[in-house]
Amino acid sequence: MSDNIEDKNLIKKISQGDEGAFRALFDQYYQSLLSLSFYFLKSRELAEEVVADVFYAIWLKKESLNKVNDIKNYLYISTKNQALLYIRKSPFIDKQPIDLYTINIASEESDPETKLLDKEYQKIIQEAILSLPEKCREVFRLFLSEKLKHKEIAQILNISEKTVEAHITTAYKRIASYVNKEYSKEKNINKMLSIFF
Repeated sequence: MSDNIEDKNLIKKISQGDEGAFRALFDQYYQSLLSLSFYFLKSRELAEEVVADVFYAIWLKKESLNKVNDIKNYLYISTKNQALLYIRKSPFIDKQPIDLYTINIASEESDPETKLLDKEYQKIIQEAILSLPEKCREVFRLFLSEKLKHKEIAQILNISEKTVEAHITTAYKRIASYVNKEYSKEKNINKMLSIFF
């Protein structure tokens, strides 16, 4: 709820021409929108262009931005639509692999050994996420990292809410299975899985 209030304050300032507020909005959503754009385009360069286009369009029509009720959803839908427009315009899109699915795990301990273990946990979880099928991975990222609701994910990816739920369930099961293969000690497994639950 507080995020929504913060977004509305930013939108109000942007609609009045506040460049600082616009930059804050850009910084807040850039990486998420880049990831979403990359999901459709498979090109870092084109994904960056799409996000730049979306924010440029927002600045151009900033005076009418107050009419937008949910800027987060608006940004995601705009990015999706712009990416699809790029696909229609450019049938030959270079595929440039890039990791946009990193999840940072904050260490609760300060000793070097624990920090090293936390890095290892993060690596295993990252590998598990990357092993997911592409659609499942994107649904899971939008759900876990972007904190989007099932309905919002369904709208962005043009799938049903039941499909979103199925992908999230599959993701949890496959990640747990992957982690189980990598680690046999129950303590380690529980620590890593606690990241998600």
